[in-house]
Amino acid sequence: MKGVLTTAACALPALALAAAGCYCIYISFGWVHILIYLLACLLFFPVAALLHEAGHLVFGGISGMRVKLGRPGVFAPSSCTVMPRRSGKMRRRFIVTALGGLAVNLLTAAVGMGLLFADGAALYFSFLAPASFYLFMINVLPAEYAGGGTDMLLAMRAAKNTAEWQVLARVLDIQGMVAEGRVLADIDEDYFFSVPQIAEDESAFIMLVSLRADYYAARGDEENAKKWGDRLESINSDI
Repeated sequence: MKGVLTTAACALPALALAAAGCYCIYISFGWVHILIYLLACLLFFPVAALLHEAGHLVFGGISGMRVKLGRPGVFAPSSCTVMPRRSGKMRRRFIVTALGGLAVNLLTAAVGMGLLFADGAALYFSFLAPASFYLFMINVLPAEYAGGGTDMLLAMRAAKNTAEWQVLARVLDIQGMVAEGRVLADIDEDYFFSVPQIAEDESAFIMLVSLRADYYAARGDEENAKKWGDRLESINSDI
């Protein structure tokens, strides 16, 4: 029910923008052109979703993060996987990457809203606004969905330095060290454990357990590698 209410709250301003565009199109071109305009608004939704993902990709690249795009969220929050290209300054880099999609959607929505006041054929391009603003709204709310947290929720966790973020930051930093060419087995063992305790079903904890298993396997410690491998398997089977 909460998800339905959130979706409805995000859809209302998008519908208002579409209605405003229809009115402007009607005044300038007549009734028939409204249908063309509405079709353009609908067809732009998947494009707006791709632009959102491209925002993560571009801002992530600037911040030294490799972004693996997931399935674009056309009418729902998007998802992507972040892998650091280097270690250090993880919080700032993660926040910039997380907010990249929002920045692109907001910019596109602003352009579309500005074109509502344009004359002639340029008015048609105001179809950019409804889909872009909807995707901005649904990703800017700090909410948790079945597929994970929204962009803003993840950015806020990093900004507040929550326990979940501290574990995720440790995972990302270790991945960054490996990306720089550091051997996993050479990393200090304490670095895999000196983090806050969080729920075992948290994705950050699952990733850390996987890294622990890989770490001990790399060091040839079969007993601990099996211990953490079994722990990982147990967690995944319970989810």
